[in-house]
Amino acid sequence: MQGDFLIVLLLVVVGCAALLFGVIYMFCQFFARIGRGLVGIIAPGRSAGSDGQVRRCSRPQVCQNKRCRKIEYRAARFCSQCGTRLR
Repeated sequence: MQGDFLIVLLLVVVGCAALLFGVIYMFCQFFARIGRGLVGIIAPGRSAGSDGQVRRCSRPQVCQNKRCRKIEYRAARFCSQCGTRLR
């Protein structure tokens, strides 16, 4: 009898704690998103390509390694397949 009551009480306490942490997490995400939006409006402009997107270069580069010869269409310093330095 007492064991059933303790199990129910434990489930209620854990459930309320989970709900509380979930609500706090949602509020923090909401305010963080608002803060990022305000900073994006106020902050000076970013340089082109700083968003992490891969830029294409004007002409493809071919790896100098005779065994690899991979064509790189992105602006790169090293071959993505063998690691040889590109010109």
